[in-house]
Amino acid sequence: MKWYKRRGGQVTAELMLILPVFMLLIFFVLEYGNIAYHTIIANHASYEFARIGSLVAVKKPSGRPDRTVITQKINQAKLKVFGHKAGGIDVSVKVETTGVDPMYKKHRHEDLVVTVTYPVHLAFPGTSYVLASQPRREGIRRIRAVTRMPIDKGYLSSDAK
Repeated sequence: MKWYKRRGGQVTAELMLILPVFMLLIFFVLEYGNIAYHTIIANHASYEFARIGSLVAVKKPSGRPDRTVITQKINQAKLKVFGHKAGGIDVSVKVETTGVDPMYKKHRHEDLVVTVTYPVHLAFPGTSYVLASQPRREGIRRIRAVTRMPIDKGYLSSDAK
């Protein structure tokens, strides 16, 4: 029984050495899960915003896309989806011409590129030193999701001439 009294503090000392490392490992695993969840949300939001923007971009067949209408519709959708958190989410819209129809020069093929910058507030202590975006003291990771979608344009029967 004498050896038990001498080694009684050894378990406590080993636990104090290993416990912080173990807890940090657990925090990193949980934080990666949190970031993965929010990455899925950001990518899905980017896809849905691009889909909405591509459908409302053009009012008349073979017309030019109206960025004001696109931005308004996307902002309305952003408010419905994210509610009071919508102010922190940045959505940028860009229209790129990808080609011109060889049969009808007025009809351009255009893509809508939507970029969503989604802030994720890191929940666990210690993880922001490695996982946070700059500045790290804020404890926020910014996720960028980019979606490119063709703008739907119809042809008038007179367009083919």
